[in-house]
Parts: sequence; C-alpha cells; structure tokens
Amino acid sequence: MLSIFDAIDVLKDRWRLTIILSLIFGNKRFCQLSKEVKGVSDKILAKELKELEINKLIKRTIYDTFHPL
Repeated sequence: MLSIFDAIDVLKDRWRLTIILSLIFGNKRFCQLSKEVKGVSDKILAKELKELEINKLIKRTIYDTFHPL
C-alpha cells in the first residue's frame, strides 16, 4: 500500500505524467520533449526530468553524437 502512495506522490506534479506519457511512445531528445509537452518551460522540463530520473522512472542516456535539427 505504501508503494502506491509513493507512486502517486511522484506523479502528482502537473508535468510529470505528461512527460511520461510522451516517453511511452519512444526515446526522445530534450528538444523533442519540449515541443510535445505544450506549455512547459525548458527550465521546468529539465527539473522534472531530473526528478523522474532520481525516482528511477526514466533513464537518461547520453550519446557522443551531434543531432542536427
């Protein structure tokens, strides 16, 4: 029962569920997420992604390549 409350606590933020729903359809770069999650600033998006990573709901992968826009 406690794990359910923990999950709800992590997802109660306004943007986190929207971010997770966007990531369900595949890996995305930061700029792709920023365009898909309408209304969120880059600063808030970065903060929310860090929180989701800390809570092990998402995993960040860094590549040494440059992605042309």
